[in-house]
Amino acid sequence: MSVENKVTIITGASGGLGQTVSQVFFEAGAKLVLVGSRLESVQPLVDTLQSDRALPVAANLASAEGAEAVVQATLDTFGRVDVLLNLAGGFTGGTPVHESDDDDLYKMLEINLWTTYQMSRAAVKPMIEQNWGRIINTGSHDALKGRAKFSAYAISKAAVLRLTESMADEVKSHNILINAILPSIIDTEANRRSMPKADYSKWLKPQTIANTLLFLCSEDLAISGAAILLQGV
Repeated sequence: MSVENKVTIITGASGGLGQTVSQVFFEAGAKLVLVGSRLESVQPLVDTLQSDRALPVAANLASAEGAEAVVQATLDTFGRVDVLLNLAGGFTGGTPVHESDDDDLYKMLEINLWTTYQMSRAAVKPMIEQNWGRIINTGSHDALKGRAKFSAYAISKAAVLRLTESMADEVKSHNILINAILPSIIDTEANRRSMPKADYSKWLKPQTIANTLLFLCSEDLAISGAAILLQGV
């Protein structure tokens, strides 16, 4: 399951999950491109790693121009793109459809679907040229079954799953494997703040997710187009 010297783009790198994944992949020997919406959000993580194997990049990933700029910066620095981890995303809920406004759905589609779509479309091009690649998208249990008052979130995550399946079928002849993880609630500081009375011990740990991502980047992997459920205790 080695990712040593694999050039790995991680979106949402400054988030609670992204920081752990970045550290785990760095320790495994990967060359990292750590992406955030603002440079100041990812620069401290790069400073902590203190290595020329880590490049900070800021971009609007919901735009084609922003995604292409990330990929070009990766190619300019490291010469190839091996792995894309689409961890950037967001969550909203609590409003039934009949009380929601258009912005609720637009926001979820932009943050969860468009960032994944644009980055996957940009990153897969050099992967096709080199005839190897791994893309892992972030879905949710809500991608499989909607819940009351969480329709916008569920729609966006279901769309990510359909994108994963479609792209996986398109590029399978190029030794590019594309999968999606579907985690339950992740134990991050942000989630703890938003749900202070929850039992955190039952939440999914970022380290567990990072280990799963390492597995999905394996050289000898034979899984593609899959939706992999990850569950806390």
